[in-house]
Amino acid sequence: MKAVKDDEVTVGSLKDAVARFIRERGWERFHNPKNLAESICIESSELLENFQWVTTDESETYSEDGGRLRSVSSELADVIIYCLAFANVLNIDVAHSVTLKLRECEGRYPKLDFYGRPPNLSKIRKA
Repeated sequence: MKAVKDDEVTVGSLKDAVARFIRERGWERFHNPKNLAESICIESSELLENFQWVTTDESETYSEDGGRLRSVSSELADVIIYCLAFANVLNIDVAHSVTLKLRECEGRYPKLDFYGRPPNLSKIRKA
């Protein structure tokens, strides 16, 4: 698959590419919800490892550091690939799920109440 930009591809086409990659290698039998959920966590930890022992300020310079950005980008891609494989196995419509969740969060965290500050658990409204 050739490298493309975010605005040149759909979630569906990425899901298809991941499914094709897995199918071409005969890995379907290993890709069950449990294994994929574990893999998502493992790859997320590898992404997090890039930020171990650095300050918040240092982490904010990663977009300017080619080596670190490549490493973070690669680990993020691993997480997303496993998430898409997970969605494929469980027939989850990713775009639908994300938009529903955003709508839920809009109700839970109204912008007027939460603008510029992190959520305060005592003020969370039930959606």
